[in-house]
Amino acid sequence: MYKNLMIEWLKVRNYRTFWVLLILFVVCMIGVNYVVYHLKKEVGTQAVSMFIGNPFEFPDVWQTVTYISSFLLFLPGLIVLILITNEYNFKTHRQNIIDGISRFDFALTKILVVLKLSVFATIIAALIAVFIGISGNTSFSFDHAGYLWYFFLQALTYSLAGLVFGFLFKRSGLAIALYFIYLFFLKNILTFFINHYFSSIGDYFPIKSSDNLIQNPLIQKFSKEIHFLTPPNVPLLIIFTVVYLIAFYFIIVKKFTTEDL
Repeated sequence: MYKNLMIEWLKVRNYRTFWVLLILFVVCMIGVNYVVYHLKKEVGTQAVSMFIGNPFEFPDVWQTVTYISSFLLFLPGLIVLILITNEYNFKTHRQNIIDGISRFDFALTKILVVLKLSVFATIIAALIAVFIGISGNTSFSFDHAGYLWYFFLQALTYSLAGLVFGFLFKRSGLAIALYFIYLFFLKNILTFFINHYFSSIGDYFPIKSSDNLIQNPLIQKFSKEIHFLTPPNVPLLIIFTVVYLIAFYFIIVKKFTTEDL
């Protein structure tokens, strides 16, 4: 497996699109959190701070940074999607199989790349949270750091979903278009209509369940004070998220191990 991962590294080492998207992801994570942090400092009033506290101080900073950063998780998914569609476009997947890599190992290697990207994204989010948190007036705390675990699950979900779209549709243009259509339109439209007619069932749809693991910290604090929102069922959301991750795994492995090359 180490040899397979080294082959993956050789594929991306000089691949400009990969590095541009990865650097863009990191820069956007830092930039968006920085902008929101300074907006909070500029427009936040003392009365509001007394009511909801400072979301950029420990321990709330863990939730705030992971929530803000989660809006960018489509980028790791896009990276993975492009990498796998490139395999089909340039027939490198076929050459890897000819060279002796089993189909299962090929699929598993791609999943391990997803895992590494998700860990990387989580580490970046953690570093941003620590840096912003220690610049505040509260002492360092790991309380609420569990949001990093939720963020990791969300990153894994988006990236594996990108891999699924890549394996299923193969052509980069089509796969990217359908990936974005589901993430930014279909997912939210389905959730809205399902929730309208069947309570909150739509909150447990694929990818949406992982989205709901990290709530908007400001809205969450307001809702606790005036009791206008029902808190999410986090254990159930985790169960659904893990079930979808397992389903993604089996779809990827089944698709590649049985299709014609």
